[in-house]
Amino acid sequence: MLTPLLKKDLFWALLDSKLEMVKEFNRSFDIQNETKPSLLSKEKFQLKLNIMQEELDEYKEACENEDLVEVADAIVDMMYVLYGIIIQHGLSDVFYDMFQEVHKSNMSKLERGKPLRRSDGKILKGSEYFKPDLKNILDGERK
Repeated sequence: MLTPLLKKDLFWALLDSKLEMVKEFNRSFDIQNETKPSLLSKEKFQLKLNIMQEELDEYKEACENEDLVEVADAIVDMMYVLYGIIIQHGLSDVFYDMFQEVHKSNMSKLERGKPLRRSDGKILKGSEYFKPDLKNILDGERK
Protein backbone atom coordinates (compact mmCIF):
# COMPACT_ATOMS: atom_id res chain seq x y z
CA MET A 1 0.00 0.00 0.00
CA LEU A 2 1.30 3.43 -0.92
CA THR A 3 1.76 6.01 1.80
CA PRO A 4 0.38 9.52 1.19
CA LEU A 5 3.93 10.79 0.59
CA LEU A 6 4.63 8.07 -1.98
CA LYS A 7 1.30 8.78 -3.66
CA LYS A 8 2.23 12.47 -3.87
CA ASP A 9 5.68 11.62 -5.24
CA LEU A 10 4.18 9.27 -7.86
CA PHE A 11 1.45 11.76 -8.84
CA TRP A 12 3.97 14.57 -9.04
CA ALA A 13 6.44 12.49 -11.11
CA LEU A 14 3.73 11.61 -13.63
CA LEU A 15 2.41 15.17 -13.77
CA ASP A 16 5.85 16.74 -13.83
CA SER A 17 7.03 14.69 -16.82
CA LYS A 18 4.00 15.81 -18.84
CA LEU A 19 4.41 19.42 -17.75
CA GLU A 20 8.06 19.25 -18.80
CA MET A 21 7.07 17.99 -22.26
CA VAL A 22 4.67 20.91 -22.69
CA LYS A 23 7.30 23.33 -21.36
CA GLU A 24 9.65 21.97 -24.04
CA PHE A 25 6.94 22.62 -26.64
CA ASN A 26 6.47 26.15 -25.31
CA ARG A 27 10.21 26.89 -25.44
CA SER A 28 10.40 25.53 -28.99
CA PHE A 29 7.49 27.69 -30.15
CA ASP A 30 8.40 30.85 -28.18
CA ILE A 31 5.55 30.54 -25.68
CA GLN A 32 6.46 31.85 -22.24
CA ASN A 33 6.58 29.42 -19.30
CA GLU A 34 5.37 31.38 -16.26
CA THR A 35 6.82 30.46 -12.85
CA LYS A 36 4.53 32.45 -10.53
CA PRO A 37 0.71 32.29 -10.36
CA SER A 38 -0.72 34.92 -12.65
CA LEU A 39 -3.61 35.79 -14.94
CA LEU A 40 -3.41 35.75 -18.72
CA SER A 41 -3.96 38.75 -20.93
CA LYS A 42 -7.35 38.91 -22.62
CA GLU A 43 -5.76 37.86 -25.91
CA LYS A 44 -3.95 34.83 -24.43
CA PHE A 45 -7.03 33.81 -22.46
CA GLN A 46 -9.21 34.00 -25.58
CA LEU A 47 -6.69 31.96 -27.58
CA LYS A 48 -6.59 29.23 -24.92
CA LEU A 49 -10.37 29.23 -24.70
CA ASN A 50 -10.71 28.92 -28.49
CA ILE A 51 -8.17 26.10 -28.69
CA MET A 52 -9.87 24.20 -25.87
CA GLN A 53 -13.27 24.66 -27.54
CA GLU A 54 -11.86 23.26 -30.80
CA GLU A 55 -10.58 20.19 -28.96
CA LEU A 56 -13.86 19.77 -27.09
CA ASP A 57 -15.75 19.97 -30.39
CA GLU A 58 -13.41 17.31 -31.84
CA TYR A 59 -14.12 15.09 -28.81
CA LYS A 60 -17.88 15.54 -29.29
CA GLU A 61 -17.65 14.69 -32.98
CA ALA A 62 -15.48 11.64 -32.31
CA CYS A 63 -17.95 10.37 -29.69
CA GLU A 64 -20.89 10.93 -32.02
CA ASN A 65 -19.01 9.06 -34.78
CA GLU A 66 -18.06 6.29 -32.33
CA ASP A 67 -14.42 6.68 -33.35
CA LEU A 68 -12.26 5.60 -30.43
CA VAL A 69 -8.99 6.66 -32.09
CA GLU A 70 -10.28 10.20 -32.55
CA VAL A 71 -11.76 10.17 -29.02
CA ALA A 72 -8.29 9.29 -27.66
CA ASP A 73 -6.66 11.96 -29.83
CA ALA A 74 -9.09 14.62 -28.63
CA ILE A 75 -8.63 13.64 -24.97
CA VAL A 76 -4.83 13.81 -25.22
CA ASP A 77 -5.04 17.11 -27.09
CA MET A 78 -7.32 18.56 -24.38
CA MET A 79 -4.88 17.44 -21.68
CA TYR A 80 -1.98 18.96 -23.63
CA VAL A 81 -3.84 22.27 -23.84
CA LEU A 82 -4.73 22.07 -20.12
CA TYR A 83 -1.09 21.44 -19.18
CA GLY A 84 -0.21 24.50 -21.25
CA ILE A 85 -2.83 26.54 -19.42
CA ILE A 86 -1.43 25.37 -16.06
CA ILE A 87 2.05 26.46 -17.15
CA GLN A 88 0.97 29.78 -18.64
CA HIS A 89 -0.86 30.65 -15.43
CA GLY A 90 2.32 29.80 -13.47
CA LEU A 91 0.54 27.06 -11.49
CA SER A 92 2.95 24.17 -12.12
CA ASP A 93 4.49 24.25 -8.64
CA VAL A 94 1.16 24.31 -6.80
CA PHE A 95 -0.94 22.12 -9.06
CA TYR A 96 -0.59 18.96 -6.94
CA ASP A 97 -1.72 20.79 -3.80
CA MET A 98 -4.63 22.41 -5.64
CA PHE A 99 -5.68 19.08 -7.17
CA GLN A 100 -5.57 17.41 -3.77
CA GLU A 101 -7.65 20.22 -2.24
CA VAL A 102 -10.27 19.99 -5.01
CA HIS A 103 -10.35 16.19 -4.59
CA LYS A 104 -11.08 16.56 -0.87
CA SER A 105 -13.81 19.07 -1.68
CA ASN A 106 -15.32 16.75 -4.31
CA MET A 107 -15.32 13.86 -1.85
CA SER A 108 -17.16 16.06 0.66
CA LYS A 109 -20.14 16.00 -1.72
CA LEU A 110 -21.09 12.56 -0.36
CA GLU A 111 -24.19 12.51 1.83
CA ARG A 112 -23.66 9.97 4.63
CA GLY A 113 -21.26 8.10 2.36
CA LYS A 114 -23.62 8.07 -0.64
CA PRO A 115 -23.63 10.22 -3.78
CA LEU A 116 -26.54 12.52 -4.52
CA ARG A 117 -27.36 12.72 -8.21
CA ARG A 118 -29.49 14.91 -10.39
CA SER A 119 -31.78 13.10 -12.86
CA ASP A 120 -29.14 13.43 -15.62
CA GLY A 121 -26.47 11.81 -13.41
CA LYS A 122 -24.60 14.97 -12.35
CA ILE A 123 -23.30 14.63 -8.80
CA LEU A 124 -24.76 17.18 -6.38
CA LYS A 125 -23.27 18.69 -3.23
CA GLY A 126 -24.26 16.98 0.03
CA SER A 127 -24.73 18.69 3.37
CA GLU A 128 -21.05 18.15 4.31
CA TYR A 129 -19.71 19.81 1.16
CA PHE A 130 -16.98 22.38 1.57
CA LYS A 131 -15.52 24.64 -1.10
CA PRO A 132 -11.84 24.04 -1.89
CA ASP A 133 -9.52 26.60 -0.33
CA LEU A 134 -7.31 27.41 -3.31
CA LYS A 135 -6.68 30.97 -2.14
CA ASN A 136 -4.42 29.79 0.69
CA ILE A 137 -2.42 27.65 -1.72
CA LEU A 138 -2.06 30.49 -4.21
CA ASP A 139 -1.28 33.06 -1.52
CA GLY A 140 1.45 30.80 -0.13
CA GLU A 141 3.03 30.57 -3.58
CA ARG A 142 2.87 34.30 -4.32
CA LYS A 143 4.90 35.25 -1.26
